[in-house]
Amino acid sequence: MKRPVTARLRTLRRYGFRRRNNRPGAPPGSLEAVASPQDDAPLPPARLLLMHYAREGDVVEQQGPTIEAAGMALAETRHVFWLHLQGLPSPQQLQSLKESMGLHPLALEDVLHRGQRAKAEAYDAHQFVILNLVRRDKGGDGECGACRVDQVSLFLGRNFVVSINDGSQDIFEPVRQRIRANGKIRRLGADYLLYALLDTIVDSGFPLLDELGDELEALEDEILLDDDRDARNKLHYAKRELVVMRRAWWPQREAIASLMRGDAPFIHESTRVYLRDCHDHSVVMIDFVETYREMASSLLDVYLSAVSRRMNNIMKGLTIVATIFLPLTFITGLYGMNFDTGSRFNMPELHWRYGYLYVLGVMAAVVLGMLVYFRRKRWL
Repeated sequence: MKRPVTARLRTLRRYGFRRRNNRPGAPPGSLEAVASPQDDAPLPPARLLLMHYAREGDVVEQQGPTIEAAGMALAETRHVFWLHLQGLPSPQQLQSLKESMGLHPLALEDVLHRGQRAKAEAYDAHQFVILNLVRRDKGGDGECGACRVDQVSLFLGRNFVVSINDGSQDIFEPVRQRIRANGKIRRLGADYLLYALLDTIVDSGFPLLDELGDELEALEDEILLDDDRDARNKLHYAKRELVVMRRAWWPQREAIASLMRGDAPFIHESTRVYLRDCHDHSVVMIDFVETYREMASSLLDVYLSAVSRRMNNIMKGLTIVATIFLPLTFITGLYGMNFDTGSRFNMPELHWRYGYLYVLGVMAAVVLGMLVYFRRKRWL
């Protein structure tokens, strides 16, 4: 049968963490899309969601505006301006972001070529941050699907935030609800909105870690009860998932820590307090990942030990059977020799009336004695 774990592992290799680089020789800041052998079909253009708000008043929301119209709205407002792009932007959309909102081409190049390492970079007109969002697709039957890594790119300016999530799931709806509810985000600036988005990305990893921890505990019980091959495949997939999580989340600590330093532009001192909390969550996630990696390694040792114990039990059983039959083979071989029955040196048992039954009784006594001996030696 085609094992679902194997299919999930292939998907993990394909979409887990593959970087797309520029064409060799392309100039820096090139927005030329490079086809990847992992692409099944061209991706649709990213969907745009626009929101701008002030401390008081209504929240203005637009779905599907053009980037040019969003740029004009940014130039005309002093409110906090948030433009979100869901999906991988096309080179044309990124070029429009460059022209309409003044985003740096090197940063936009990192957006186009996915699989970037988490980082934070400062440009003259904005702060640029990349974080990686690890998620699991859910199957139609509710089972966990393959593990995927989405790149989330964030631009912070004086009064605007541009967020780009190249995945299919929008995780920022809770942030929009807090804005609509006139929460704390409304009373602070664009840098606090950036913190809220960062915190949402980081905290989205905790449910995944809880789910993975439950799976490892179930695998431990499964391995201890029955060391079958399916448990081994699940354990191997869990280890690969942990590798992907570590690669995605390990650099996030330094990226968030760089935003906490005083040289990060557009970040107010009041927001750095909240960034420290976000950084702490990132550290906790890495601690969980390292703990689960050690647990997975120890479970692999338990699995190998269980397989070895099972093989030893099989070999012990075969050895006992062979040892029992060894004297029986000697007895049957001895009495199976056909010599002259008239010679006085021949075996007298051959002339006994009940010699056959006598030999069978001797053989049964030998087997019983050997079993008692093995039992006393605790070999059985």
